[in-house]
Amino acid sequence: MKATSKASKSASRIDLHMHSTASDGRLSPTAVVQRAADQGVRLMALTDHDTLEGLPEAQAAAAQCGIDCIPGIELSARWARGVVHIVGLDIDITTPILLEGVARQQTERRQRAVRIAERLTRAGISDITERLERLAQGVPGRAHFARALVEQGAVPTVQAAFERYLKRGRPGYAAVEWARIEEVVAWIHAAGGIAVFAHPLRYGLSRGALRAAIQAFVDAGGQSIEVANGGGGRDDQVAAAALARRFGLTGSKGSDFHDPDFPWIEIGRLAPLPPDIPAVWERFRETPAESVSG
Repeated sequence: MKATSKASKSASRIDLHMHSTASDGRLSPTAVVQRAADQGVRLMALTDHDTLEGLPEAQAAAAQCGIDCIPGIELSARWARGVVHIVGLDIDITTPILLEGVARQQTERRQRAVRIAERLTRAGISDITERLERLAQGVPGRAHFARALVEQGAVPTVQAAFERYLKRGRPGYAAVEWARIEEVVAWIHAAGGIAVFAHPLRYGLSRGALRAAIQAFVDAGGQSIEVANGGGGRDDQVAAAALARRFGLTGSKGSDFHDPDFPWIEIGRLAPLPPDIPAVWERFRETPAESVSG
């Protein structure tokens, strides 16, 4: 399904990165779309982690709300020095190569969930599986484990859950053998989509390591980078824009919305792209460039 909105430039707001209960978001796909509409968004993408399950519901809801929902996904990708996230936009969700890749990522997620639960049990956390069954509609991710730990009273906040139990080196951490970055980009391209390097300033990488990661992405055929991202300040946007220029990438923008209880990351609350950076949505196959603005 492609966007066909005729919204005026003055009314247009764009958000191309958000999550629902199909992965680790707190709202259903329908509720995410409704919230986007309420925030004045005219062009959106639901980009759940390593799954396409929420897209049919989201696109049906978008049609009801009168906004455009581009098919998207956020894929975890391995490179030489760690893991980055690649957003795929304007994808054909029936593409066999993409579906095979998503199934592979889901298998990794299921196996990781089992290992995390086992390790938390050994660390003295009981009944974690029962809580996960209520919190996660699909394969539990680390955010679901964090919420379960908060509910259980093991930690006061989700952030504390990651710091104490779930980050690398902690009792509940379990490594994952994600697909390589070049494989992930190839899946997106096979589906006719555009590969976007997500939230570049969030990985905690040194400048040199971040440039190396983006170079690996570009070498794999990556085309775009998130310049405006939820939770990032002015300095992050300036740095991301500089990276877009350095590597000749188009710019994207996305809140990375997960939870209405985190108002500092709200759908549609994003700065415009710098005027010299081409917008990724201008490259969508059937979205009239004149119908949307940043």
